[in-house]
Amino acid sequence: LNDNGALDGLDQTADPDGTLDNGSMVELDPGENDLDQDFGYDEPDPQNPDIEIEKSTNGVDADTPEEAPEINAGETVTWTYEVTNTGDVPFDESEVVVTDDIEGIISNIIDKGNDDNTLAPGETWIYEQTGIAEDLSTVTNNVINFETDGEGNALPAGTIIDDEYQNLGVTISATQFGAMIFDSANPTGEDPDLATDSEGNILIISEDGDSSDPDDNAGGGVITFDLDNPVDFNSINFVDIEEPGGEVRTTDADGNITTTSIPAPGDGTLQTLNINDNDVVKIEVDLVGSGAISGLDFDSIGYGIYKNIGTVVADDVEDSDPSHYVNGEPDPQDPGIDIEKFTNGVDADTIEEAVKIAAGETVTWTYEVTNTGDVPFDENEVVVTDDQEGTITNIIDQGNGDNTLDPGETWIYEETGTAEDLTTATSSQDIGFNFTGNSSTTGSYGNVRTFTQDGVSVDVSAFSSNKSGGNWKSAYLGVYNGALGVTNRNESGSHHRVDNGTSNDYILLEFDQEVTVDRAFLSSISNDSDISVWIGDRDGDISVLNNDILNDFTKENQNGGRGGSDKARWANFNADELTGDTIVISARQDQHNDAFKLKKLDISVAGDTSIGNYVNIGTVTAGSVSDEDQSSYTNPEGEPEPENPGIDIEKFTNGVNADTVDEAVEIAAGETVTWTYEVTNTGDVPFNKNQIEVTDDQEGTITNIIDDGNDDNTLEPGETWIYEKTGTAQDLTTTTDSQDITFSLTGNSSTTGSYGNVRTFTQNGVSVDVSAFSSNKSGGNWKTAYLGAYGGGLGVTNRNEGGSGHRVDNGGSNDYILLEFDREVVVDRAFLDYVSGDSDITAWIGNRDEDISLLNSDILDDFAKENNNGGSSDRWADFNDDELIGNTLVIAARDDHSMDAFKLKKLDIFVPGEQSSGVYENIGTVGVNGLIDEDWSHYINPDFSI
Repeated sequence: LNDNGALDGLDQTADPDGTLDNGSMVELDPGENDLDQDFGYDEPDPQNPDIEIEKSTNGVDADTPEEAPEINAGETVTWTYEVTNTGDVPFDESEVVVTDDIEGIISNIIDKGNDDNTLAPGETWIYEQTGIAEDLSTVTNNVINFETDGEGNALPAGTIIDDEYQNLGVTISATQFGAMIFDSANPTGEDPDLATDSEGNILIISEDGDSSDPDDNAGGGVITFDLDNPVDFNSINFVDIEEPGGEVRTTDADGNITTTSIPAPGDGTLQTLNINDNDVVKIEVDLVGSGAISGLDFDSIGYGIYKNIGTVVADDVEDSDPSHYVNGEPDPQDPGIDIEKFTNGVDADTIEEAVKIAAGETVTWTYEVTNTGDVPFDENEVVVTDDQEGTITNIIDQGNGDNTLDPGETWIYEETGTAEDLTTATSSQDIGFNFTGNSSTTGSYGNVRTFTQDGVSVDVSAFSSNKSGGNWKSAYLGVYNGALGVTNRNESGSHHRVDNGTSNDYILLEFDQEVTVDRAFLSSISNDSDISVWIGDRDGDISVLNNDILNDFTKENQNGGRGGSDKARWANFNADELTGDTIVISARQDQHNDAFKLKKLDISVAGDTSIGNYVNIGTVTAGSVSDEDQSSYTNPEGEPEPENPGIDIEKFTNGVNADTVDEAVEIAAGETVTWTYEVTNTGDVPFNKNQIEVTDDQEGTITNIIDDGNDDNTLEPGETWIYEKTGTAQDLTTTTDSQDITFSLTGNSSTTGSYGNVRTFTQNGVSVDVSAFSSNKSGGNWKTAYLGAYGGGLGVTNRNEGGSGHRVDNGGSNDYILLEFDREVVVDRAFLDYVSGDSDITAWIGNRDEDISLLNSDILDDFAKENNNGGSSDRWADFNDDELIGNTLVIAARDDHSMDAFKLKKLDIFVPGEQSSGVYENIGTVGVNGLIDEDWSHYINPDFSI
């Protein structure tokens, strides 16, 4: 019974207070019962546990396929499971189990109601599971062989084919009288060329529509396959293609048409033509003669449905709910690609924009390729070519560097070459002038005669000078059957040749363009025919010839004779083929008795030179899209400006331009040292990156460029690039070996002398100044003393004793010997001689600030003190086991004893090796196209003594 007097699970209603009022006690042993008793108990209200689950896919309660949301393959899919206690019994969390028939147990509760871990009646919990949407598409291969229709029904010969394959999504039509079944095993219509042993039914274009006697149309036609949904068209089989020119045309879902030619192997032949076109919605087979189709192979694409069921179980109740999703149609892809091509950085799309590059200089083409569509391309899909330079593979900037050209991303390709000589010249033209005419022998001085031949004109006039080349005058130029002659102001018309008698005659020929004179024909020679010729370029038309003009020209003398019987000859000159627009011919000006007329002149005119253009086209292809862009260059006109290449390097150590040792940077051993090399183009010629080499005589080749200016891989005039190298500073200190030295402190002095005297001893380059002092026994009343040097060593005579007391002793006073070295030393031991009584000593070691004029306790207190006890015999007193170093030593008879007395005969010391800090020097060098510059920098370690 429970506390209410009822059985567990029941309510006591007859006696609510549980008190036995007028009843009787009934006792039952285990296993006994008494069914005659009426205890008056009621049954409790019945319990109704229940549970419900509602499952959603991406927020959609897609119970049926029609409600399925569209989720592209690869995208995230989220399932939510809303579990509600719809009964009147609460459930602990452990009692509620949610599963998915595909995803397994679902344990992620994202909303637990009031969060007390009990799913109370009416409360809802939300579970969640995420995954990746699957590709639900399916590929079905379909082969139509025309033996049966799409549902497997046999097709007899003569059947007109149109919707027999509608269940496969194919409708067939043809020109003439339609598409008809032809039994190739039993040919009809007098078509034995369509007979085969293997193909059975084949599809023909009916010639007349007579199904009782199938016959193909000898003139050909078009069979069309219309497809309800896009397919991947694999291949088609043909029989008896005799006439060339047939083709298969496929149209894809975007309206693009692809054409494949049908080979024509001849009568009765069989062939399979592979097509492999995707996304096809129409197939047109265009036959130009007899022939048939024996088979069609294509793949159709289906789209499935993903269904999963969520189930909840709580104690003895459960519920289930399905949901679905399908793949959506992917967004239409719009691939796009763009290329922009530059020549030496200029987008020279047109000839007018062509860059001027001298022949032989470096030309750099850059190809900026941008993905302008919405489809990414792998690196191997992007092919850049140049119609002149071939395939371009050097990518100098790959965007984010992930080897995929993403939409909106740009890659930069580069190719370098050498600019070609684009000049072309027409052949030179040989021209012969014939100077004949019929004039009088006299006329106006300074007259000009003009001759034109083959488009070249020359103005001819005459001048004369005296025999010394002065007194220049214009003369008369006559033209006769015998040729050109000169009548100067000093002669009559009877002397109308070009001569050098009393005056010198000159013929001036001013051409309208540059020419090369080859030879002159001289006629009517009298006596001799030596000539002088000048060739040059005039600044303007010449009104009076003179020596200044001739001196600016190139002169040549050419000697001849009287000619043959016709008194004429060709005067060949100008072997160097000088060009000019002006020629002067005279009887040789430094001789006489030469006279002739100028009848002919052979010249040549250089061909015209034109400068062409180098045009190349960059093309990019990525997948199914491509683009192209051209750029061009030309050579500059005229001679190129002189080039003045220059290069400079400035080297820094830890930012300091330490060219000299005095400027060396202090860097402790083991710390980082950074060298920077500033390379500047100081000339007017740009340099490509691969032409520049920076080296360090200690660190090797320097390749790390931390600042390359405008980042175009070309060091332009005036531009600076910064290279960098890091390392670890070396320990540059060196230490010489320590040196053991023994001082012999002996001499031959008197036992008394001046107090405060100083004796100097030098051994192996080390000097020490020695003096003596004394104090009273309490360490006060310091005085200078006399230092004597004897055969037994150094002794002290203080102010309180006579010369007989000249040892170092501690009798009535304390005696001290002060040794001031010129450097730091380590004292090892002292030899005490002439010991009297005892030989206990006190030694002090330290460093003085300056020379000590009077020893005192304050000085000694700053030094390290050591007592060393001995006996009554001469001895070596070994002390300073710690090898203290200092520049000052004081030795006394032990200052707290008495009866010690000795002389200081020897002193053993050693000098530590000297440390010095060396210098690290390295030289930075830049080299480019034979130009070299270099710069030093230095560092040292900080002073080791600091």
